[in-house]
Amino acid sequence: MNVLAINAMLGGPGLLAYLGTGARFLACGGVQPGEGGAIETLLAAAELALPAGTVDNGRLVLVQADSAGDLALATGIATWGRVALADGTWVADFSMSGPSGAGQVKLVVQNPPEGDPEAKLYQGGTFFLGEVVIGG
Repeated sequence: MNVLAINAMLGGPGLLAYLGTGARFLACGGVQPGEGGAIETLLAAAELALPAGTVDNGRLVLVQADSAGDLALATGIATWGRVALADGTWVADFSMSGPSGAGQVKLVVQNPPEGDPEAKLYQGGTFFLGEVVIGG
């Protein structure tokens, strides 16, 4: 499913129902592949709530299942992200950045070292999906 298909589904509950239980947002580093391509560097995975979020004014707002955040799997700078179903089926890829960047998904890292890039994850460190701007 590409971003155009997601935008078409944002008119109603279709996308949230499609995501279902166990959908995940994967934060990745390296070069973003073509649609559904192999992930080069998986930095973190956040299970999404059920429902996975809301649609507000044509924008998808994703919600993590764990309000305390999730732990990063590896250290690195998140440059793009992927939404996948519980079985790993690709849904869509998105640009990522820190809170002040221009990414479609804003990554919030808890207690980052001073001077580090905003979207840098540390293995075992807590992260949150911040503002999500998908569609609209």
